[in-house]
Amino acid sequence: MDEINALRAEDIDIDNNVIHVRSTISRGKEYKEFIKDGTKTETGQRENPISKTLRPYLEEALKRQKPNNDNLVFYDFNKDTVISTTQVNCYYQRICRSLGIPADEQHALRHTFATRCIESGVPPVVLKTWLGHTDIHITLDTYTDVFERLNHNAMDSLDDYLDTM
Repeated sequence: MDEINALRAEDIDIDNNVIHVRSTISRGKEYKEFIKDGTKTETGQRENPISKTLRPYLEEALKRQKPNNDNLVFYDFNKDTVISTTQVNCYYQRICRSLGIPADEQHALRHTFATRCIESGVPPVVLKTWLGHTDIHITLDTYTDVFERLNHNAMDSLDDYLDTM
């Protein structure tokens, strides 16, 4: 089962442009979701930079946040509980269907993000940290096809760089 990160207000440091990833939503006995302090792996606990594109959305979410016991930015007030992975997936699928976009689960957003990072030139070792992978090989192996597509322009980039020397 995919886990989703539990985003508490104190995890968002707008002043320093960083999100602290510290905990996840997990499923316990009788399929009841709860906040697990920590992540699947030690490297899952990380600090991710906030992009200028994301920042206004986070600021708005913080303004709209309603009080809840866990201080979560996103919370299910109808059920008075954390939002589950299943709820996120169902909502994601409804949005995609309404827009005519084929979609499986919200985990596809993670892959889309990683692909766009690679295409924009984010170094694999940086992406490894942002994704919380334990080993660079996980990042490289997962996104091999994306890196291979970039191979076509790599020599042009090297030539452009060498021309500046």
